Amino acid sequence: MAHSSQGQQLRKPTAFVVGMNCSLYIIITLTMCLAALQVATALPEYTHSHQRYHRHQQHSVAATNSTAAGSGGGSSTSSSTTTDTSATNVSSLGMHHTNWRRIEMMDANGLYWLEWWLKGTTSKEIHFRATVNTRGFIGLGFARKNPRMANADLVLLWVDDRTGKANALDCHGSAKHPNAAPIQDDTQNYNVIDGGQNGTHTWVEFSRKLETCDPYDLPLGVDTVKVLWTFGETDPIYGDLKGHGKNRGYKSLNLLGPMFRKEVNSDTHKWDVTVQNVTIEPSMDTLYWCKIIRAPTLSEKHHIIGYEALLSRESNTNQPLVHHMTLFECTTKSYPGSDPHSWEVWVKSSGAVCNSNLLTPHDWDSCITPVAVWSIGSTGQFLPQHVGIPVGGKQGAKYYMLEIHYDNPHAQQMVDHSGFRIHYTSRLRPNDAGIMISGVSVSDTQLIPPGQKLYRNIGICGPSCSNVMFPADGIKIISGTLHSHHAGRKMTLRHVRDGKELERIIEDDNYDYNFQQVRQLEQEVVVLPGDYIITDCAYETLNRKHPTFGGYSTKQEMCLSFITYYPRIELAGCYSMTPVREFFETFGVYQFYSLNMTDVENLFLYNGNVLDYIPNTIYAKTKKNRVNMTDEERLYEESLLNKLIISDPVEFHDRTFLSHLKQLPWSEPLFTKRVEQTMITGKHMTFCRVSNESLSIPSEIIRYPNFTTYVKEPSICPFQMLMDSAPLNKGTAITLQTATVTLSIVVLMLLNCYLC
Repeated sequence: MAHSSQGQQLRKPTAFVVGMNCSLYIIITLTMCLAALQVATALPEYTHSHQRYHRHQQHSVAATNSTAAGSGGGSSTSSSTTTDTSATNVSSLGMHHTNWRRIEMMDANGLYWLEWWLKGTTSKEIHFRATVNTRGFIGLGFARKNPRMANADLVLLWVDDRTGKANALDCHGSAKHPNAAPIQDDTQNYNVIDGGQNGTHTWVEFSRKLETCDPYDLPLGVDTVKVLWTFGETDPIYGDLKGHGKNRGYKSLNLLGPMFRKEVNSDTHKWDVTVQNVTIEPSMDTLYWCKIIRAPTLSEKHHIIGYEALLSRESNTNQPLVHHMTLFECTTKSYPGSDPHSWEVWVKSSGAVCNSNLLTPHDWDSCITPVAVWSIGSTGQFLPQHVGIPVGGKQGAKYYMLEIHYDNPHAQQMVDHSGFRIHYTSRLRPNDAGIMISGVSVSDTQLIPPGQKLYRNIGICGPSCSNVMFPADGIKIISGTLHSHHAGRKMTLRHVRDGKELERIIEDDNYDYNFQQVRQLEQEVVVLPGDYIITDCAYETLNRKHPTFGGYSTKQEMCLSFITYYPRIELAGCYSMTPVREFFETFGVYQFYSLNMTDVENLFLYNGNVLDYIPNTIYAKTKKNRVNMTDEERLYEESLLNKLIISDPVEFHDRTFLSHLKQLPWSEPLFTKRVEQTMITGKHMTFCRVSNESLSIPSEIIRYPNFTTYVKEPSICPFQMLMDSAPLNKGTAITLQTATVTLSIVVLMLLNCYLC
């Protein structure tokens, strides 16, 4: 025993020395790794140019490998516009749509068609098929923000005229020279599957991983991506790649998930719902116009199976005036003093301004249940075959209201006839579907400070609605449309149950204001009574000097989600807002002249007129000369916040609340973050808008729910965050690869030390 103990004592110093040596090696290697990462963003441009020269000399070798992966032959085939979708019905979990296939016409003339799909339900690989009216090259690219070649992930496709072999060349756009020819990637991540050409067309089928871990390849996921396209008359020449052809463009798309298409059969009918001769004057920056429509005469219930936008020619340009449209059901309930026969009079009229206490008939407030929603960049929505929105029959709505928001920042003049084409069928589907609106109630209490890189607002649909309105087995969400205005950058539809956030229903960290297409879900989401639905919006206001508020103009903001679901319930909307009193107290304001806080709350909650509460002599203090005001200045001038004059505390007295907000230290990150967190995690007033006039659910003030946040699966690419933060040049990519190898060595050394 003594000998054994002595041996252990003799070995201890040796083990200590080995441990020190291992630690020393690790420290040295980690230092090398960190140095490599630091150098990655600081390599001189001459290195990049020198390596790019040699890369052009190696084009033929890479292309030979690419060609070997493909197969030649075949001829151009016509593309179908129908999504091929099979479904497995799991009643407790909702429908799971598999084997979907998408197709888009990329240009306006049908010369470039792009199809894509995933292989299997757990596939990490995406397949494409490009069919283009050319016998030359086909270009396809992906970019996040800027729809140009610079920094874009590119692939060149062609079929060799001599051999008939299809080729794919993985490239990227130059960061320094936006109009330069594509630069070949060192790693080729596109695999040719098949291809061919005839006398007029070329088609190539190919695939790539959603995440390649190549710093020049854009990861493809749930975010909106700008898909670049181009084509030319000749095949590429190695060593002398040309830039884009004269035929080029881009389209914003959500690549992952199904998109159900229009069915054409004898049971399908069309119902066109449009406004007539609405004149937009140059002086109208924002206009909401509403028109009452009589429902089609249908003695039996039918199902709406989809809808698409009908836009006037002026509205279908690069700068459309129609920003969004909604078709609402009306319950035609009578208010005191109203005439039920007025609805037929309104049907024959051209319409009226919406949301106006003076110009909008009071009865139109009963038109609150959406049945069709369209926003800028959308193509409309067609429903899966197991659901339809009811229309007609004895219980069906007799009247509908079409609401159109015109956005006219460039002072154009036009006469509009836009609206919807509704597709409906007599062949009833298994489930009645509905659409409800959720998010932040449109109000001046929604605030985004100026100069912010990202600032969040949230709207809550909570148990006060879901416990009362949802059936015991819940509702199943089919699709959703996320809606904000120009400052919107990220939008998420979140789902919380029993103190735990579940997988996000919809998420877009690259939100595009000009592309508000419906998101149809591959896996329907079940929302149970007691669950929370949270619409989470993040805004960027770096170039704005004053606070931005919630409102109807695109210069103001919204945070809304339009949710299509089944089975249909009598819930039209589920919103929240910061309680009025808490909103003002957040900024240290407790009282206004001639108003108590109850009066102020009524102004915000019931769209009241401030002159009913404030003597004109006091209101006159806030008035300014409106001559030569910008549209933004007019919005501020007309804001209710600019009419409230502070009396308490005394150090702020005689200021309007709006001028008080402008003087706050928004450039201080700690102050702004505190305001953001107070608004998010503090109190929220929730509202349930119910279409059944016999059912009333009072508003409720709740606190933000306490829950464990859902954590997304991390990227498989270790340097993805660094790649997204700055444009990469050749030297950066090489150094990142070197750093990856170095980290691998560190892991092996740690394992070796452990075994020691």
